[in-house]
Formats: sequence, C-alpha cells, structure tokens
Amino acid sequence: MAGAQSKSRTTPSPSIRVIFGTDDFLRAEALGRVMHEVLGGDRDSMALAEFDGDSADLRDVLDECRTASLLAAMRLVIVRDADDFVSAHREHLEKYFKAPSPTSVLVLVCRSFPKTTRLYKAVEQVGGLIPCDSPKPAAMASWIIERGQRAYGCRVEPAAARRLVDLVGPQLGLLNMELSKLATYVAPRTQVTEADVEELVGESRAEVVFRIADAVCAGDSRRALELWDQVISHDRDAEYRAVGGLAYAFRRLAEAKRQVEQGAAIQDIARKMGPFTDAARLGRELKRFSLRQWEDLMVRLQEIDLANKTGLGGPQLAIEKLIGSLAGAR
Repeated sequence: MAGAQSKSRTTPSPSIRVIFGTDDFLRAEALGRVMHEVLGGDRDSMALAEFDGDSADLRDVLDECRTASLLAAMRLVIVRDADDFVSAHREHLEKYFKAPSPTSVLVLVCRSFPKTTRLYKAVEQVGGLIPCDSPKPAAMASWIIERGQRAYGCRVEPAAARRLVDLVGPQLGLLNMELSKLATYVAPRTQVTEADVEELVGESRAEVVFRIADAVCAGDSRRALELWDQVISHDRDAEYRAVGGLAYAFRRLAEAKRQVEQGAAIQDIARKMGPFTDAARLGRELKRFSLRQWEDLMVRLQEIDLANKTGLGGPQLAIEKLIGSLAGAR
C-alpha cells in the first residue's frame, strides 16, 4: 500500500491543471483535491509555491515549476485568480505546455477558460481540465442529495433538499455549510428530512438573527451584539445554526438588493419577504450596503464557518467582530 501511494505521488498526471468556473466553492474544493493528490498529507512549504495572478511574474512562475523540490517528490505551483495572467502570457504558456517540467505540477485557477483557444485544447489533451460551474437550478436538489451522501454519509430526502434550496438559495458554499450542520444535527440518524431542515434552517428558528440583521443595517452595533449574546446563550445548538442563520438573513437582503437594482419596486419585494413587511424600513436597510458588499459578506461568513470547523477559530468572537465592523460601516 505504501509503495502504491508513493508511486501515485511521484508520477501524478497530468502535470498541468486548469481549475475554471464561476463557483468559488467548487474551485476551492477542486484545488484542495489537487493539493492532496500532489502533496499528500505533507504540505511542506518547500514543495509548494503560490502566486496571485494579478501580480505574478511569468518568469518567477516558470522558475518555480522548473525547480525540483529537495524534500518532496513533486513540486506544486499554483497561480490563483489567473484569468489576466493567462491572457497576458498565453503564447509563453503554450510553449511551456508542450514540454512541462516533469518534477512539478502547475495549477491555474480561473473563472473563465475559453474552449476556442489553443491553450484549452492543449490542457484538454492531457486531461488537466477541471470545470467548476454551479449546477443548473433544476439540478440543485440532486447536487445536495449526492453531496450529502458522498461528503457526510447522510441520505437527504428529495423534499428536504428542495426545501434547503428554498431557504438557503443556490450558493453551493452555503448549502454545503448547512449540509454539514444537518449531518451533525441528526446524528446518530443518517436520514435528513424536511422537518429537520425546517427545525435547523427554517425561518421560524431565525427570528433573532433577522433582528441582528435589522440592527446591523440600522448601525446599532450595541443592539446587534446584545441579540447575538441571546443566540449564544439560549440556543443549545447555536454553534451549528447561528452562522448559517446569519448567512440566510443577509442572503435575503442581498437578493432584495439585487432585485431593487434590477428595477423591482420595494413594496413588491417587501410583500414577498415574510420578516420584512415594512417597505420603508427595508428600503433604508438596503441602502446601507452595496450589492457587492452584501456578496462579500457571504464569503466572510463562509470563512468564519470554515475556521470553526477546522479549529482555526471560534465563531463567537469572529461574529462579534463582524457585527461591530458592519454596524459601524458607512
């Protein structure tokens, strides 16, 4: 077994990977799989080089690719946000792709990688393409069912999967966050029902976090922190539901902001949103942050959730800092 593992790590194929697509969660997960494949459990910094595509120098990247690692069989070179990097150095990359270094794996992480380019065809020939686009809306529930079984060993009922999409939306990172919490919540059971989704994620359990969102949008950090203390103090499952509840509350506001920018009337939006029946108040809340700021907030909440799961930080202090910074923002 050890010999087989050693062989797979010393001769990974292909030596060039392009992770591309619009979904941040799928791209991050794909990159994690490649890192594990190439480096195994030993993430030695001497065998790993990472670059930001906006500032990466082509010569530095290729030098890293051609430099053998002293402590590992293979070297991994990653260029993140590589769209502009690829566009600027397409011809040089085509030449490198014809004769890549046998001692390294080059990974380009992009949002877009057009099929019409020679570069795409070159990577396709060696099997190095890793597409990461979100499923179509009609297939989202199927993705949840498959993900629950594969990643968490739980069987999500179709009705539960559809309800989870209704409550959380189509963001795969947030859906995965809630799946992880549901799997923990129902244990030792392995079946997730629609009732479980309602209990853990549903609106009826999120009244306090909606009031936190109201306080944040009003710039009342003291009230928002008082409500957060209530969540932590009175909800025995707070560590599983609180971050997801905040994400759900802010996601609804982000969606409302998107509809406003597309020309929808604030009164129509307010009628469709159960917790937000006051159109005037909703309008004031939506003006506090831009759509980009709401979307960035979703990413910050996912980072807090990930840090909590990996033991790199607890959610309580992180959420308190987040609430304080948001409530004080202009």
